[in-house]
Amino acid sequence: MASLTARITNRMPIRAGGVRKAAAFAVLLCGLLLAACYASHGMLLDTDEAAQPLLDGIYVRDGDPADRFQVTETADGGYRFERFNANGTIGETRRALFTPMALEDGRPAFAIAVQEGDGYAYAVAMIAQGRVQLATPDCADPADRNLAVDHGGDADDDGAMTACTFHNRGALLSALAAFAGQADFGGSYQRH
Repeated sequence: MASLTARITNRMPIRAGGVRKAAAFAVLLCGLLLAACYASHGMLLDTDEAAQPLLDGIYVRDGDPADRFQVTETADGGYRFERFNANGTIGETRRALFTPMALEDGRPAFAIAVQEGDGYAYAVAMIAQGRVQLATPDCADPADRNLAVDHGGDADDDGAMTACTFHNRGALLSALAAFAGQADFGGSYQRH
């Protein structure tokens, strides 16, 4: 887990007010979800509850046509995300699993897990009217760290950064739902 968490802070933009800005959908889905520091050693989302709310296709970030991905459903209920390089070739590929989650305000949302070699990293997606927005918690941010600890996660400080590790599904989903209620969701991606 240390290698997962050691790479996190170098990849996340800062949002106004000292709180980490929501990571771009691209960051998550091209394998830079290394930045999502709500993490676990094993998969905590229920694969039997996997959802595929996105259609296969190419998703492009509003205002940045160079930021695009090929999204493909997989037979196991997840997705394969392939980033396009500037020269048009396929870059890094990552697999992600979406599961529905309940938010207090009733908005539909999805918990997302992306596997890394040494564990899983998690984020929240909001999908409405064909647009996808993502927020990624960052345990270096005291608000995100406190939510994790309040909901049963462990804040692990390895000197280089703080990561929040979860050991059970209920604690993770509770923390993600609370995070979504205060998160600044980033720019939208839409299918083209």
